[in-house]
Amino acid sequence: MAQLVSIIIPTYKRASALPQAISSVKAQTYSNWELLIVDDNHPESVERLETERVMAGFTDDANIRYIQHEKNLGACTARNTGLDHASGIYVAYLDDDDLWHQEKLEKQVNALLASQVSFCYSDMELSYQGRIKYFSCVPDKNLYLRLLNQGFGICTSALLIKREALNAIGGFDDSLPSMQDYDLLLRLSKAFDAVHIPEALLIYQLAEDGISCNPDSKVKGHQGIINKYQAEYLSLGLHKGLSRQFESLGDFQLRSSQRIKAISSYWKGLCLSPFNPRLLCKLLIGGLCGKKPLESYLQYRQDKSSKKVSE
Repeated sequence: MAQLVSIIIPTYKRASALPQAISSVKAQTYSNWELLIVDDNHPESVERLETERVMAGFTDDANIRYIQHEKNLGACTARNTGLDHASGIYVAYLDDDDLWHQEKLEKQVNALLASQVSFCYSDMELSYQGRIKYFSCVPDKNLYLRLLNQGFGICTSALLIKREALNAIGGFDDSLPSMQDYDLLLRLSKAFDAVHIPEALLIYQLAEDGISCNPDSKVKGHQGIINKYQAEYLSLGLHKGLSRQFESLGDFQLRSSQRIKAISSYWKGLCLSPFNPRLLCKLLIGGLCGKKPLESYLQYRQDKSSKKVSE
């Protein structure tokens, strides 16, 4: 008999996108699943009412359960709520604006059964302003070290994880205001082996309204990651990886109007990676020319990165 997969969709202010996400679950070629929709909207908000209207269309579907938070607690707390209610052998997360390909679950369940590891992830397609580009995820060999070094994680919607592994590490750390998904992957990959499917099995929407657009939360998130893992970075000799964390911290500090702190973070990053021309450029522009030229430089790099995605 096929193993039950618990699928968790946290939703917040995206009632219009939710039906498509649910449809991509119902279209799966792997049929033994339960879907847990965790509504993180405030109970008295218009968004809660809109989400309730959407979910009213699925009341007859026995495989779908609708769970409501009593107040807004954040996406990762919503994912933990879903985990508390999950009964499957495996757990998969799907953001409410992302879409799975039809064979996503089937291929990942088969990969886990064949490899006897604890979690699986795939490549994905990035969707930005109507254009789609293939994105290759980091290989699974030495995954923990690779994740530390690259400074960011794997899209949560790309994962399939044994529930016992998630419970063993305590789920998401919702004390972090952001970067919780990256932190989860670090703890998961340190404790368990993974298998990577080098095939795009989902469409990841680069949204304009996500947590990544909140620089204050990102500052606290990157600082939380540095506080939590700095000793680990240094003990493993991963100076470039730690330097990337300080650089990202500086970028978001600048966007939060914390120029002096940003310059300090860039300096710390440069001390760890002295031959990084990008960091040296940011430090010189920020120190000698001030905030506006540095912001212009950051915007130039962001626009260049966005152009690569859309090409």
